[in-house]
Amino acid sequence: MIQAYKNFWRNYINFSGRSTRSDYWWVILIHNIILLPFNFSYFSAVANNNSSEALQALSSFGGFYIIFGLVLFLPSIALQVRRLRDAGKHWICIFLPLIPFIGWFLLIMLNCFPSEKVEIPEGYDYQGLQGQHFRQDSEE
Repeated sequence: MIQAYKNFWRNYINFSGRSTRSDYWWVILIHNIILLPFNFSYFSAVANNNSSEALQALSSFGGFYIIFGLVLFLPSIALQVRRLRDAGKHWICIFLPLIPFIGWFLLIMLNCFPSEKVEIPEGYDYQGLQGQHFRQDSEE
C-alpha cells in the first residue's frame, strides 16, 4: 500500500509505462482516507450552516479542497493514463466522464479490468519494466 503511494508520487508526471490495478486502487483508497476527516467536518458544517463558525469552516474547507485538487490534478491524470494502458485501453478513455450519466461508471469499469499481458521481444532490455506483467510464452 505504501509502496503504491510512493510510486504514485515518484511517477507524478510519467505518462508512459503502466500501473497495475492494485497500484491504482491503493492510491484512490489513501486519498479517500486523507479526505475522510475533512469530509466529516465539511458535512457537519453544512448541517449547521446557521452559525458563523460553520460558514467560516466552509470557506476554509473550500480552499483546502481547491489546493488538494490542484496538487493531485496532474499526478492523478498520469496514474489514470498508466492504468488504462495497463488494462489495454487507449488513454483517450480519460474523457469518458464527459458522457452524461454513464461516463464515470464506464471509467470505473475500465479501471477494474485486469492487466493485459505484454509480449516482450527476444533480447529486450528488462531494466525499468519492474512490476509489469509479461507473457513468457515462446513458440519455436
